[in-house]
Amino acid sequence: MPFMTSKGSRHLEYFLLHHAKASGPSVGIYANSNIPATVVDDFGRHYIFAGVAPRRWNGEFDLDALQTGEFILKPGLVYRMKNIPRPWLEGLFR
Repeated sequence: MPFMTSKGSRHLEYFLLHHAKASGPSVGIYANSNIPATVVDDFGRHYIFAGVAPRRWNGEFDLDALQTGEFILKPGLVYRMKNIPRPWLEGLFR
């Protein structure tokens, strides 16, 4: 039986940003890549850089450490959605 977290079974696929494009200046470098201050996804949603994704002892991303509206952009950057639709997101991540 898979290990269940305190927030239930969370799958990485739901917390990844795909095809996000840089829309702001670089704020640094991580894993030999620039860290854009902001990114935009294919749906036009804007995200602000929030930090580096923490990892568990086995190297997997620690999804329980993400806050409401935060997503991971590989290789391991955390971005927070701008203008979070609060009622929708809070119900989704409980």
